[in-house]
Amino acid sequence: MPGVRKCPTCGHRIKKEDYTKRIEKKRLSRDKLTLELIDEATDSIKKNLPLDDLDIFAFFSEISEIQDIVVRKMCRRYLLESFHKRGFGLKYLTGMIKNENSAYGLKKEHERKSLDRIPPKID
Repeated sequence: MPGVRKCPTCGHRIKKEDYTKRIEKKRLSRDKLTLELIDEATDSIKKNLPLDDLDIFAFFSEISEIQDIVVRKMCRRYLLESFHKRGFGLKYLTGMIKNENSAYGLKKEHERKSLDRIPPKID
């Protein structure tokens, strides 16, 4: 069946279409620095693994609710540790971002609770 492929996120069969406009719409919600790091990460992945517009669209869809600071931190770590050279692709980067996002919320909550206490008086 020409024109039909599987979604990398859910495995559902979908028609082949152009995702460039939808990717640009998702990119508008990110700041410039975050987009530069995402572009650097996707370019490094493209050098080692096949990557198309559907994969990039799925990536942006999965990280749409995650703060930019978490995305930047994980993109830097991904590039610094050269995971793309070891064969880890965009799904691995997505997992790193999601995992750090859940830990980021817990860290912030713990920090808020620990700083909320009044220190004991020392006589």
